[in-house]
Amino acid sequence: MRLVRWLLLFEVSRGSRLIAQNLVYHVDPGEEKVIELLGWSEEMRLTATIISLPENGQLYQLSKIYETHGYEPKRTQVPITKTPTKVSGSGNRLVFVRPLFGLEPRHSRYAEFRFSMSDSVDVKEGIVTITTSQALMTSNFDQNVENWRVIDNGDEFVPSYQEITRSDGLLSYYIYAVDAVIHPTETGDDSMLWHFSAPEKFLGNMWAAYGGKLSFVLSSAEGTFHRANLNKQGTGFLVRIECKSCDRNKGITLALPLSKTFSYDGTPTQFSIPLEESGGWLKDPNNILLDWAPPTSCDFVKVLSDVSSWLILGDFTRGYESVALDSFSIHHGEGQPKECFL
Repeated sequence: MRLVRWLLLFEVSRGSRLIAQNLVYHVDPGEEKVIELLGWSEEMRLTATIISLPENGQLYQLSKIYETHGYEPKRTQVPITKTPTKVSGSGNRLVFVRPLFGLEPRHSRYAEFRFSMSDSVDVKEGIVTITTSQALMTSNFDQNVENWRVIDNGDEFVPSYQEITRSDGLLSYYIYAVDAVIHPTETGDDSMLWHFSAPEKFLGNMWAAYGGKLSFVLSSAEGTFHRANLNKQGTGFLVRIECKSCDRNKGITLALPLSKTFSYDGTPTQFSIPLEESGGWLKDPNNILLDWAPPTSCDFVKVLSDVSSWLILGDFTRGYESVALDSFSIHHGEGQPKECFL
């Protein structure tokens, strides 16, 4: 009898498939934002509980008048000050308040807090990220090289720094590097392609960037960029995102290929690249006998959840060139897709 009862409980637990969805909200100074904590379960009713408080701003329960009629004020008078606290608002809603004044983070998220979602069987945790602008993380190079490196050019070194503005303002205080070592292969391509490598502040858990975008500016002051002089006939990878811990430490690499329709000709260019599976990215199969193929949404979420490197190609041509990088930013999306929680 006990065995039958245990098996029944196991089947119910296995069938619940509870989800607490990670979310991203943008909140301006002085704004009171209604936050809806999202989850999913085969059970009809879900209960949300705040299990950690944000380091900036404050959380409030939804006011009765707003919940019933949609009238101001949205929130109760007293903020949530302890955890765990059950969310009382309908639809698992509450209010995040950002002060009107205060220093805005320069390179990071404004705040994060955690919540749990429970049904009659299981409990799962989710994260809400509060952002102050579209950019989760940025390098504008307005003071220095910000710990960027140049790699794969026979060495690893610090890029040069230029404190000038040119290209009608598209470049303003930027980093650059030159092709110091050229080792041609039998095809004439350079066998040692160099890349700009992003610093630590862009690494680790960047899950909130899924569905957002990567933007940056490239410009070349020297080099011949006609197609016959491009490495791999202009079909290399412009960007690589690597996660060494993914797939049980086998690693996953996502790369954005260049082509005849998506290329770089050396002129000052602003790139804006979707950070999602439909953005033209390919996944390294880790097998030379297999072709690179588009990643799934969950591949993308995995990689962004533990990024070990962002690499931006600087070595486009078979000969000498100098390439500059500016305004490198990672922008947030709306949160993880449901299928990646199952």
